[in-house]
Amino acid sequence: MMMMTMMGKGKSILTCIVFFILLFISVYLFIGTVDFRSSFFPLPNSLCNNNINSLSPIRVYMYELPNRFNFAMVSHSFSSNDNQSVIVNSSNLPSWPNNSGLKKQHSVEYWLMASILYDGGNLNDGREAVRVFDPDTADVFFVPFFSSLSFNSHGHNMTDPETEVDKQLQVDLMEILRKSVFWQKSGGRDHVIPMHHPNSFRFLREQVNASILIVADFGRYPKTMSRLSKDVVAPYVHVVGSFTDDNSSNPFESRTTLLFFRGRTFRKDEGIVRAKLAKILANVDDVHYENSFANGDSIKASSQGMRSSKFCLNPAGDTPSSNRLFDAIVSHCVPVIVSDKIELPFEDELDYTQFSLFFSVKEASEPGYMVGQLRQVSKDRWEEMWRKLKNISCHYEYQYPPKKEDAVSMLWRQIRHKLPSAKLSEHRSRRLKIPDWWDRRRRR
Repeated sequence: MMMMTMMGKGKSILTCIVFFILLFISVYLFIGTVDFRSSFFPLPNSLCNNNINSLSPIRVYMYELPNRFNFAMVSHSFSSNDNQSVIVNSSNLPSWPNNSGLKKQHSVEYWLMASILYDGGNLNDGREAVRVFDPDTADVFFVPFFSSLSFNSHGHNMTDPETEVDKQLQVDLMEILRKSVFWQKSGGRDHVIPMHHPNSFRFLREQVNASILIVADFGRYPKTMSRLSKDVVAPYVHVVGSFTDDNSSNPFESRTTLLFFRGRTFRKDEGIVRAKLAKILANVDDVHYENSFANGDSIKASSQGMRSSKFCLNPAGDTPSSNRLFDAIVSHCVPVIVSDKIELPFEDELDYTQFSLFFSVKEASEPGYMVGQLRQVSKDRWEEMWRKLKNISCHYEYQYPPKKEDAVSMLWRQIRHKLPSAKLSEHRSRRLKIPDWWDRRRRR
Protein backbone atom coordinates (compact mmCIF):
# COMPACT_ATOMS: atom_id res chain seq x y z
CA MET A 1 0.00 0.00 0.00
CA MET A 2 2.83 2.34 0.95
CA MET A 3 4.63 1.50 -2.29
CA MET A 4 1.55 2.42 -4.29
CA THR A 5 1.25 5.73 -2.40
CA MET A 6 4.90 6.58 -3.09
CA MET A 7 4.52 5.67 -6.75
CA GLY A 8 1.48 7.94 -6.97
CA LYS A 9 3.41 10.83 -5.43
CA GLY A 10 6.31 10.15 -7.78
CA LYS A 11 4.04 10.36 -10.80
CA SER A 12 2.57 13.63 -9.50
CA ILE A 13 6.03 15.13 -9.00
CA LEU A 14 7.12 13.95 -12.45
CA THR A 15 3.97 15.41 -13.97
CA CYS A 16 4.65 18.75 -12.28
CA ILE A 17 8.26 18.76 -13.49
CA VAL A 18 7.20 18.02 -17.06
CA PHE A 19 4.53 20.73 -16.86
CA PHE A 20 7.01 23.37 -15.66
CA ILE A 21 9.55 22.36 -18.31
CA LEU A 22 6.94 22.69 -21.05
CA LEU A 23 5.79 26.00 -19.57
CA PHE A 24 9.37 27.28 -19.51
CA ILE A 25 9.96 26.27 -23.13
CA SER A 26 6.71 27.92 -24.24
CA VAL A 27 7.52 31.18 -22.44
CA TYR A 28 11.05 31.16 -23.86
CA LEU A 29 9.84 30.65 -27.40
CA PHE A 30 7.17 33.32 -26.96
CA ILE A 31 9.66 35.88 -25.66
CA GLY A 32 12.11 34.95 -28.38
CA THR A 33 9.63 35.54 -31.18
CA VAL A 34 7.90 38.67 -29.89
CA ASP A 35 9.69 41.99 -30.08
CA PHE A 36 8.59 43.91 -27.00
CA ARG A 37 10.75 46.84 -28.04
CA SER A 38 8.05 48.05 -30.42
CA SER A 39 5.62 48.29 -27.48
CA PHE A 40 7.85 49.69 -24.75
CA PHE A 41 10.50 51.43 -26.88
CA PRO A 42 8.92 52.91 -30.02
CA LEU A 43 10.95 52.46 -33.18
CA PRO A 44 12.48 55.63 -34.68
CA ASN A 45 10.27 57.47 -37.15
CA SER A 46 13.03 57.84 -39.72
CA LEU A 47 14.84 54.89 -41.20
CA CYS A 48 17.74 57.27 -41.78
CA ASN A 49 18.47 57.25 -38.06
CA ASN A 50 18.98 53.50 -38.03
CA ASN A 51 22.48 52.12 -38.27
CA ILE A 52 21.49 49.02 -40.22
CA ASN A 53 25.06 48.07 -40.96
CA SER A 54 26.68 46.21 -38.06
CA LEU A 55 29.47 44.88 -40.27
CA SER A 56 32.81 46.49 -40.91
CA PRO A 57 32.95 48.58 -44.11
CA ILE A 58 33.86 46.80 -47.32
CA ARG A 59 37.39 47.54 -48.47
CA VAL A 60 37.48 49.21 -51.88
CA TYR A 61 40.53 49.52 -54.07
CA MET A 62 40.09 52.25 -56.68
CA TYR A 63 42.05 52.22 -59.91
CA GLU A 64 44.10 55.39 -60.40
CA LEU A 65 43.03 56.44 -63.87
CA PRO A 66 44.13 59.61 -65.68
CA ASN A 67 41.72 62.48 -65.10
CA ARG A 68 40.45 62.31 -68.67
CA PHE A 69 38.44 59.26 -67.60
CA ASN A 70 36.56 61.20 -64.93
CA PHE A 71 37.12 64.68 -63.47
CA ALA A 72 38.39 66.30 -66.65
CA MET A 73 34.80 65.98 -67.89
CA VAL A 74 33.54 67.70 -64.72
CA SER A 75 35.94 70.62 -64.38
CA HIS A 76 38.14 72.46 -66.90
CA SER A 77 40.83 72.75 -64.23
CA PHE A 78 41.55 69.04 -64.74
CA SER A 79 41.10 68.93 -68.50
CA SER A 80 44.44 70.26 -69.76
CA ASN A 81 47.27 67.89 -70.56
CA ASP A 82 49.32 69.40 -67.72
CA ASN A 83 46.65 68.46 -65.21
CA GLN A 84 45.95 64.93 -66.38
CA SER A 85 48.43 63.66 -63.81
CA VAL A 86 47.11 65.79 -60.92
CA ILE A 87 45.83 63.46 -58.21
CA VAL A 88 42.29 64.32 -57.14
CA ASN A 89 41.60 64.03 -53.43
CA SER A 90 39.17 65.37 -50.86
CA SER A 91 40.93 68.76 -50.76
CA ASN A 92 40.75 69.51 -54.50
CA LEU A 93 37.63 67.51 -55.43
CA PRO A 94 35.66 69.57 -57.98
CA SER A 95 32.00 70.13 -57.18
CA TRP A 96 29.37 68.78 -59.52
CA PRO A 97 28.53 71.76 -61.79
CA ASN A 98 25.23 73.52 -61.06
CA ASN A 99 24.57 74.17 -64.76
CA SER A 100 24.84 70.53 -65.85
CA GLY A 101 21.12 70.18 -66.60
CA LEU A 102 19.91 66.63 -67.15
CA LYS A 103 23.47 65.30 -67.06
CA LYS A 104 23.01 65.41 -63.30
CA GLN A 105 20.45 62.60 -63.26
CA HIS A 106 23.11 60.04 -64.32
CA SER A 107 25.93 61.41 -62.14
CA VAL A 108 25.92 58.35 -59.86
CA GLU A 109 29.52 57.62 -60.95
CA TYR A 110 30.70 60.99 -59.59
CA TRP A 111 29.13 60.50 -56.17
CA LEU A 112 30.45 56.96 -55.81
CA MET A 113 33.98 58.12 -56.56
CA ALA A 114 33.63 61.12 -54.27
CA SER A 115 32.57 58.87 -51.40
CA ILE A 116 35.75 56.82 -51.81
CA LEU A 117 37.91 59.94 -51.91
CA TYR A 118 36.31 61.25 -48.71
CA ASP A 119 38.78 60.91 -45.87
CA GLY A 120 36.81 62.56 -43.08
CA GLY A 121 34.85 60.96 -40.26
CA ASN A 122 35.77 57.58 -38.83
CA LEU A 123 34.93 53.93 -39.29
CA ASN A 124 32.21 54.12 -36.62
CA ASP A 125 30.06 56.70 -38.39
CA GLY A 126 28.02 54.15 -40.35
CA ARG A 127 30.20 54.11 -43.46
CA GLU A 128 29.59 51.19 -45.79
CA ALA A 129 32.87 51.38 -47.72
CA VAL A 130 36.42 52.59 -47.13
CA ARG A 131 39.30 52.99 -49.53
CA VAL A 132 42.35 50.75 -49.30
CA PHE A 133 45.59 51.31 -51.19
CA ASP A 134 46.78 47.74 -51.07
CA PRO A 135 44.80 45.80 -53.69
CA ASP A 136 45.64 42.51 -51.98
CA THR A 137 43.45 43.57 -49.04
CA ALA A 138 40.48 44.71 -51.16
CA ASP A 139 37.04 43.14 -51.15
CA VAL A 140 36.06 44.90 -54.36
CA PHE A 141 37.69 46.98 -57.12
CA PHE A 142 36.13 50.25 -58.24
CA VAL A 143 36.68 51.47 -61.81
CA PRO A 144 36.26 55.30 -61.77
CA PHE A 145 35.30 55.82 -65.40
CA PHE A 146 32.49 58.36 -65.82
CA SER A 147 30.89 56.43 -68.67
CA SER A 148 27.55 58.26 -68.49
CA LEU A 149 29.17 61.67 -68.53
CA SER A 150 31.45 60.52 -71.34
CA PHE A 151 28.43 59.67 -73.47
CA ASN A 152 26.72 62.95 -72.62
CA SER A 153 29.89 64.98 -73.24
CA HIS A 154 31.29 63.25 -76.32
CA GLY A 155 28.76 62.75 -79.05
CA HIS A 156 25.45 62.74 -77.22
CA ASN A 157 23.66 62.58 -80.57
CA MET A 158 25.58 59.37 -81.36
CA THR A 159 26.56 60.64 -84.83
CA ASP A 160 28.94 63.44 -83.84
CA PRO A 161 32.63 63.03 -84.71
CA GLU A 162 33.32 63.43 -80.98
CA THR A 163 31.64 60.08 -80.41
CA GLU A 164 35.07 58.66 -81.21
CA VAL A 165 36.36 60.26 -78.00
CA ASP A 166 33.88 58.23 -75.97
CA LYS A 167 34.80 55.09 -77.88
CA GLN A 168 38.54 55.68 -77.45
CA LEU A 169 38.14 56.11 -73.69
CA GLN A 170 36.48 52.72 -73.55
CA VAL A 171 39.23 51.14 -75.65
CA ASP A 172 41.94 52.68 -73.47
CA LEU A 173 40.20 51.62 -70.28
CA MET A 174 39.92 48.02 -71.40
CA GLU A 175 43.63 48.01 -72.20
CA ILE A 176 44.36 49.12 -68.63
CA LEU A 177 42.02 46.54 -67.11
CA ARG A 178 43.29 43.63 -69.19
CA LYS A 179 46.82 44.32 -67.93
CA SER A 180 45.65 44.29 -64.31
CA VAL A 181 46.46 41.04 -62.48
CA PHE A 182 43.38 41.61 -60.34
CA TRP A 183 41.12 41.84 -63.39
CA GLN A 184 42.78 38.71 -64.74
CA LYS A 185 42.37 36.88 -61.43
CA SER A 186 38.61 37.32 -61.20
CA GLY A 187 37.74 37.97 -64.84
CA GLY A 188 36.43 41.32 -63.63
CA ARG A 189 33.74 39.74 -61.44
CA ASP A 190 34.73 41.68 -58.32
CA HIS A 191 35.05 44.95 -60.22
CA VAL A 192 32.40 47.69 -59.94
CA ILE A 193 31.74 49.72 -63.09
CA PRO A 194 29.14 52.53 -63.13
CA MET A 195 27.05 52.37 -66.31
CA HIS A 196 23.97 54.36 -65.37
CA HIS A 197 23.00 56.06 -68.62
CA PRO A 198 21.32 53.50 -70.93
CA ASN A 199 23.79 54.43 -73.71
CA SER A 200 26.94 54.51 -71.59
CA PHE A 201 29.85 52.18 -72.42
CA ARG A 202 27.87 51.19 -75.50
CA PHE A 203 30.85 50.23 -77.69
CA LEU A 204 32.52 47.63 -75.45
CA ARG A 205 29.83 46.53 -73.01
CA GLU A 206 30.24 42.85 -73.79
CA GLN A 207 33.83 43.01 -72.51
CA VAL A 208 32.73 43.94 -68.98
CA ASN A 209 29.60 41.83 -68.70
CA ALA A 210 31.05 39.78 -65.82
CA SER A 211 31.53 42.84 -63.62
CA ILE A 212 29.14 44.36 -61.09
CA LEU A 213 27.47 47.07 -63.15
CA ILE A 214 25.71 50.08 -61.63
CA VAL A 215 22.67 50.61 -63.85
CA ALA A 216 19.43 52.58 -63.93
CA ASP A 217 17.44 49.59 -65.19
CA PHE A 218 17.81 46.66 -67.57
CA GLY A 219 15.91 48.16 -70.48
CA ARG A 220 18.79 48.09 -72.97
CA TYR A 221 20.83 45.17 -71.73
CA PRO A 222 20.43 41.52 -72.74
CA LYS A 223 20.23 39.00 -69.89
CA THR A 224 23.61 37.64 -70.90
CA MET A 225 25.16 41.00 -70.03
CA SER A 226 23.24 42.49 -67.13
CA ARG A 227 20.84 41.01 -64.60
CA LEU A 228 19.60 41.56 -61.08
CA SER A 229 21.57 38.65 -59.61
CA LYS A 230 24.92 40.40 -60.17
CA ASP A 231 24.23 44.08 -60.89
CA VAL A 232 23.00 47.00 -58.79
CA VAL A 233 20.06 49.22 -59.70
CA ALA A 234 20.84 52.79 -58.64
CA PRO A 235 18.34 55.63 -58.26
CA TYR A 236 18.66 58.54 -60.62
CA VAL A 237 20.00 61.70 -59.03
CA HIS A 238 16.87 63.79 -58.53
CA VAL A 239 16.84 67.11 -60.36
CA VAL A 240 14.13 68.88 -58.31
CA GLY A 241 15.00 70.20 -54.88
CA SER A 242 14.23 68.10 -51.81
CA PHE A 243 11.13 69.13 -49.87
CA THR A 244 12.89 69.60 -46.53
CA ASP A 245 10.20 71.68 -44.79
CA ASP A 246 7.15 69.57 -45.64
CA ASN A 247 5.44 70.08 -42.29
CA SER A 248 1.83 70.73 -43.24
CA SER A 249 -0.66 69.87 -40.51
CA ASN A 250 -3.12 68.69 -43.15
CA PRO A 251 -1.12 67.61 -46.24
CA PHE A 252 -3.98 65.67 -47.81
CA GLU A 253 -6.14 68.79 -48.09
CA SER A 254 -3.31 71.22 -48.89
CA ARG A 255 -2.23 69.17 -51.91
CA THR A 256 -5.10 70.15 -54.17
CA THR A 257 -4.07 68.30 -57.37
CA LEU A 258 -4.97 64.61 -57.44
CA LEU A 259 -2.47 63.44 -60.07
CA PHE A 260 0.48 65.31 -61.60
CA PHE A 261 2.65 64.68 -64.65
CA ARG A 262 4.94 67.06 -66.49
CA GLY A 263 7.37 65.79 -69.11
CA ARG A 264 7.83 64.32 -72.56
CA THR A 265 4.68 62.56 -73.75
CA PHE A 266 6.14 60.89 -76.83
CA ARG A 267 8.68 58.16 -76.04
CA LYS A 268 9.80 54.85 -77.51
CA ASP A 269 9.15 51.24 -76.52
CA GLU A 270 7.16 50.86 -73.30
CA GLY A 271 7.08 54.65 -73.01
CA ILE A 272 4.45 54.75 -75.75
CA VAL A 273 1.94 54.56 -72.90
CA ARG A 274 2.62 58.24 -72.22
CA ALA A 275 0.84 59.28 -75.42
CA LYS A 276 -2.13 57.06 -74.51
CA LEU A 277 -2.30 58.58 -71.04
CA ALA A 278 -2.26 62.08 -72.52
CA LYS A 279 -5.57 61.30 -74.25
CA ILE A 280 -7.10 59.42 -71.32
CA LEU A 281 -6.28 62.10 -68.75
CA ALA A 282 -7.09 65.14 -70.86
CA ASN A 283 -9.66 67.43 -69.20
CA VAL A 284 -10.00 65.22 -66.10
CA ASP A 285 -10.76 67.30 -63.02
CA ASP A 286 -7.83 67.79 -60.60
CA VAL A 287 -5.40 65.98 -62.92
CA HIS A 288 -2.46 67.89 -64.41
CA TYR A 289 -0.88 66.19 -67.45
CA GLU A 290 1.42 68.42 -69.46
CA ASN A 291 3.91 67.89 -72.26
CA SER A 292 7.15 69.76 -71.58
CA PHE A 293 10.90 69.70 -72.13
CA ALA A 294 13.36 69.76 -69.27
CA ASN A 295 14.99 73.12 -68.61
CA GLY A 296 15.44 75.39 -65.62
CA ASP A 297 11.91 76.83 -65.66
CA SER A 298 10.35 73.44 -66.37
CA ILE A 299 12.19 71.78 -63.46
CA LYS A 300 11.04 74.57 -61.14
CA ALA A 301 7.43 74.18 -62.32
CA SER A 302 7.64 70.40 -61.87
CA SER A 303 8.89 70.83 -58.32
CA GLN A 304 6.01 73.16 -57.45
CA GLY A 305 3.51 70.83 -59.11
CA MET A 306 4.75 67.74 -57.29
CA ARG A 307 4.71 69.47 -53.91
CA SER A 308 1.08 70.50 -54.42
CA SER A 309 -0.13 67.07 -55.64
CA LYS A 310 -1.21 63.93 -53.80
CA PHE A 311 0.00 61.53 -56.50
CA CYS A 312 2.72 61.85 -59.14
CA LEU A 313 2.47 59.80 -62.31
CA ASN A 314 5.61 57.87 -63.30
CA PRO A 315 5.10 56.13 -66.64
CA ALA A 316 7.95 54.31 -68.36
CA GLY A 317 10.19 56.38 -70.62
CA ASP A 318 12.48 55.11 -73.37
CA THR A 319 13.50 52.52 -70.78
CA PRO A 320 11.33 51.10 -67.95
CA SER A 321 12.43 53.73 -65.41
CA SER A 322 12.82 57.49 -65.36
CA ASN A 323 14.17 60.21 -63.10
CA ARG A 324 10.63 61.39 -62.37
CA LEU A 325 10.11 58.65 -59.77
CA PHE A 326 12.91 59.97 -57.58
CA ASP A 327 11.80 63.57 -58.04
CA ALA A 328 8.42 62.44 -56.70
CA ILE A 329 9.95 60.65 -53.72
CA VAL A 330 11.95 63.67 -52.51
CA SER A 331 8.83 65.82 -53.11
CA HIS A 332 6.82 63.41 -50.90
CA CYS A 333 4.31 62.99 -53.71
CA VAL A 334 3.05 59.39 -53.70
CA PRO A 335 4.43 57.77 -56.88
CA VAL A 336 2.01 56.11 -59.27
CA ILE A 337 4.21 53.76 -61.28
CA VAL A 338 3.10 52.55 -64.71
CA SER A 339 5.78 50.23 -66.05
CA ASP A 340 5.60 46.48 -66.56
CA LYS A 341 9.35 45.83 -66.52
CA ILE A 342 10.72 48.26 -63.97
CA GLU A 343 13.32 47.22 -61.40
CA LEU A 344 13.66 49.43 -58.34
CA PRO A 345 16.66 50.41 -56.21
CA PHE A 346 17.16 48.90 -52.75
CA GLU A 347 14.13 46.65 -53.05
CA ASP A 348 15.67 44.02 -50.78
CA GLU A 349 15.43 46.61 -47.98
CA LEU A 350 12.48 48.78 -48.97
CA ASP A 351 8.90 47.72 -49.71
CA TYR A 352 7.76 50.18 -52.37
CA THR A 353 4.12 49.19 -51.92
CA GLN A 354 4.21 51.04 -48.59
CA PHE A 355 4.69 54.39 -50.31
CA SER A 356 3.83 53.85 -54.01
CA LEU A 357 0.98 52.57 -56.17
CA PHE A 358 1.51 50.30 -59.17
CA PHE A 359 -0.53 49.88 -62.34
CA SER A 360 0.20 47.71 -65.32
CA VAL A 361 0.29 49.37 -68.73
CA LYS A 362 -2.95 47.55 -69.54
CA GLU A 363 -4.69 48.86 -66.41
CA ALA A 364 -3.47 52.42 -66.95
CA SER A 365 -4.67 52.32 -70.58
CA GLU A 366 -8.24 51.61 -69.53
CA PRO A 367 -10.09 54.96 -69.47
CA GLY A 368 -11.17 55.98 -65.99
CA TYR A 369 -9.70 52.98 -64.18
CA MET A 370 -6.52 54.44 -62.71
CA VAL A 371 -8.05 57.77 -61.68
CA GLY A 372 -10.99 55.88 -60.15
CA GLN A 373 -8.60 53.82 -58.04
CA LEU A 374 -6.75 56.92 -56.87
CA ARG A 375 -9.98 58.61 -55.80
CA GLN A 376 -10.73 55.61 -53.59
CA VAL A 377 -7.51 56.00 -51.58
CA SER A 378 -8.57 57.19 -48.15
CA LYS A 379 -7.03 60.17 -46.39
CA ASP A 380 -5.59 57.94 -43.69
CA ARG A 381 -3.92 55.61 -46.19
CA TRP A 382 -2.51 58.47 -48.23
CA GLU A 383 -1.09 60.21 -45.16
CA GLU A 384 0.50 56.94 -44.08
CA MET A 385 2.29 56.72 -47.46
CA TRP A 386 3.22 60.42 -47.24
CA ARG A 387 4.83 59.88 -43.82
CA LYS A 388 6.70 56.87 -45.17
CA LEU A 389 8.03 58.96 -48.06
CA LYS A 390 9.33 61.54 -45.62
CA ASN A 391 11.08 58.80 -43.66
CA ILE A 392 12.80 57.06 -46.56
CA SER A 393 13.60 59.98 -48.89
CA CYS A 394 17.08 60.23 -47.31
CA HIS A 395 17.99 57.01 -49.13
CA TYR A 396 17.74 58.88 -52.45
CA GLU A 397 20.04 61.78 -51.61
CA TYR A 398 23.45 62.03 -53.29
CA GLN A 399 25.70 64.39 -51.37
CA TYR A 400 29.23 65.21 -50.34
CA PRO A 401 30.42 64.61 -47.73
CA PRO A 402 28.47 61.34 -47.79
CA LYS A 403 26.12 60.61 -44.91
CA LYS A 404 24.90 57.48 -43.23
CA GLU A 405 21.99 55.84 -45.09
CA ASP A 406 22.13 58.21 -48.08
CA ALA A 407 22.04 56.93 -51.66
CA VAL A 408 25.77 56.20 -51.88
CA SER A 409 25.71 54.40 -48.55
CA MET A 410 22.83 52.26 -49.78
CA LEU A 411 24.64 51.51 -53.04
CA TRP A 412 27.79 50.29 -51.32
CA ARG A 413 25.63 48.03 -49.18
CA GLN A 414 23.99 46.66 -52.32
CA ILE A 415 27.44 46.02 -53.78
CA ARG A 416 28.35 44.08 -50.64
CA HIS A 417 25.30 41.87 -51.23
CA LYS A 418 26.60 40.97 -54.71
CA LEU A 419 30.08 39.92 -53.61
CA PRO A 420 29.31 36.33 -52.45
CA SER A 421 27.76 35.56 -55.84
CA ALA A 422 30.73 37.16 -57.61
CA LYS A 423 33.16 35.09 -55.55
CA LEU A 424 31.20 31.91 -56.25
CA SER A 425 31.28 32.64 -59.98
CA GLU A 426 34.99 33.40 -59.84
CA HIS A 427 35.82 30.13 -58.07
CA ARG A 428 33.63 28.04 -60.37
CA SER A 429 35.17 29.58 -63.47
CA ARG A 430 38.60 28.31 -62.45
CA ARG A 431 37.63 24.66 -62.48
CA LEU A 432 34.84 24.39 -65.07
CA LYS A 433 35.85 22.63 -68.26
CA ILE A 434 32.70 23.88 -69.99
CA PRO A 435 32.34 27.55 -68.90
CA ASP A 436 28.92 28.60 -67.63
CA TRP A 437 27.26 25.35 -68.77
CA TRP A 438 24.57 25.69 -66.08
CA ASP A 439 23.68 29.24 -67.08
CA ARG A 440 23.35 28.24 -70.74
CA ARG A 441 21.16 25.29 -69.78
CA ARG A 442 18.77 27.56 -67.87
CA ARG A 443 18.39 29.94 -70.81
CA ARG A 444 17.25 27.21 -73.19
